Amino acid sequence: MVYADGQQPASVSELARTGNLQAISYWLNARLAKYRLFARVDQVRSGNLRIVIELRPNAKRNANTPAFRNKLVRYVCHQLWQLNSPNIDGAMVAARYVGQSKLIWKQSVRIVSPARRIHLANSPQSVQRRVRQVSRKRKQFQAMRSVLISGSSVAAFVFGCWLGYADAPSEQTQASAVMAQFNRSETKVQAALETLSVNRPKELSQGDDVKLMFAGDVSFSPTYDATVGNNNKWSLGRMDELREADISMVNLDTPLTNTNQVLPGKKANIKASPNRVDVLSSGGVDLVNLANNSTMDYQSAGLSETINTLNQVGIATVGAGQNATAARRPVIMDVKGQRVAYLSYYDSDLHAATDANAGTNPRRNDRIAADIKSIRDQVNWVVVNYHWGESMAKYPGDWQIDLARFTVDQGADLVVGHHAKVLQGAEIYKGRPIAYSLGNFIFSGQTPEQTASDYDTAVLKVGLKDQKMRVEFLPVEVRNFQARVVKDARGQQILERIKDVSDIFDEPLTGPMILDAASNTATPLPTAEIPEQPAPPPVEPIQPSTELFKPSHDRPWNQNTFTVPSGESGQQGSAITEETAPQQLELPIQQNLPPSVPTQFDDSLESPKRRYAKAVIKPAPVALKQSATQ
Repeated sequence: MVYADGQQPASVSELARTGNLQAISYWLNARLAKYRLFARVDQVRSGNLRIVIELRPNAKRNANTPAFRNKLVRYVCHQLWQLNSPNIDGAMVAARYVGQSKLIWKQSVRIVSPARRIHLANSPQSVQRRVRQVSRKRKQFQAMRSVLISGSSVAAFVFGCWLGYADAPSEQTQASAVMAQFNRSETKVQAALETLSVNRPKELSQGDDVKLMFAGDVSFSPTYDATVGNNNKWSLGRMDELREADISMVNLDTPLTNTNQVLPGKKANIKASPNRVDVLSSGGVDLVNLANNSTMDYQSAGLSETINTLNQVGIATVGAGQNATAARRPVIMDVKGQRVAYLSYYDSDLHAATDANAGTNPRRNDRIAADIKSIRDQVNWVVVNYHWGESMAKYPGDWQIDLARFTVDQGADLVVGHHAKVLQGAEIYKGRPIAYSLGNFIFSGQTPEQTASDYDTAVLKVGLKDQKMRVEFLPVEVRNFQARVVKDARGQQILERIKDVSDIFDEPLTGPMILDAASNTATPLPTAEIPEQPAPPPVEPIQPSTELFKPSHDRPWNQNTFTVPSGESGQQGSAITEETAPQQLELPIQQNLPPSVPTQFDDSLESPKRRYAKAVIKPAPVALKQSATQ
């Protein structure tokens, strides 16, 4: 394939090299015009372009084929590489037909031109990092994630793109294999910046294995208030799985504050009343991630009130703080003799904490490596959370995949992602699970138009015992902002979606697995048989009322907000005391599956935390799980 170089005045090329979007657009479209293509160029973040190429329908060309996509992407990337800008690090290239908004496909690539390499090499803390990066080898180079260009004239471009995303230190820590050898009587852990206390939950589940739970984004807004009212036990009242876990974690995407000190320059500032903390505490949440794009919506005062509100009910926080040290601080939990470390990062320097200012913990690869390495030999398990990626993206970007694998290479045992608002794929890499996005959990937008109170999602369930990790997704159905785990055909439908978006990986995480930390191997567990049950009769959508109410001992929810449609319960508008079962979908029933086999992760024991009984069904005082610093 021959690439013809268009000619523009030197001033346009020079301006494009500086990163000027208008100049880049003019420069690139001059080269695409002869192919009757037009590109719209904008910027996702510093150094990363979003290029949407508009195509005219052509009966002789199928724009959906991988061959066409790869040819077009590599051509665009070659042009950008030839531009030789020190300010362009990568691009998300997408295509759509003229006059349509729906994308046909999109692909992310990294572009390391000679000028960019020099720029990176001369930046602080980068000289050694670049040398290490060149020496790093990938085991595989997937076609979906590759930009393959033939011909000696572009050999340097291929090499530059192949360098990858991660700034990997040469002394990479092997993804933790053997149980760390440390003095368990020691109640302190030396992190990268400070010495930390080890926390121990007061409430523990039954059994010897440590049970962890991870859920997605949680956000409260006026639209949530209009639907749920004052009933803080409604949303998680049926999520016993959170209360049964030793440590349950969510991403809190809303500051809990009364302050009006809004962050200037942001289009939408989100906050919720501090009393919404009861949604989390009564639901069994022990730990929240604050490394995200909403935490600083009400600046330092809002962050301080949010952290204090959470801590007062025994919920720990990670990923943000009143200075850089606090924001970077990991949370160390000792559960049943096993130490679990939690780290969280926000993939942006926006609102990053400094030595003097509050903010979030930014993602910087050298820091990630140092943070993991500093605690690796003092804990048994390391969990890393990322708030990253593009909202509503079906798949993670190439740079996210590289970053997640880089994190495992440094010694992380589990990587959990947030922010995409939808479930993305999951994989096993070097015997370690990576969940790229857990989607929305309990999430409401700023307006009714932005909010869906009914959707499907999933939570990640993890069990730890004897150097082994059991990991699986639990399918969750959310209706009127109330979440519950679903099984049978309905649950299988949600799990199939996760399986579908995980097929881009070499080793997708598509079902329950046992991961051996010592050997870095993964063993799938048998899938339980789905019993065939008759579907319940269809129900009319429940219409919420905007009336707010005050719950009482015999009225834990707003009787006027959630009612059964007339004629379905035998009474006119009777209050719901049991959640109406959703209409089941007809799916193939799996037959003749092998019987479930006993494992060391015994789920048959009922947790003592069942006393947190379903709040919507039987109102009762809720004991909060608390953490005590030893």
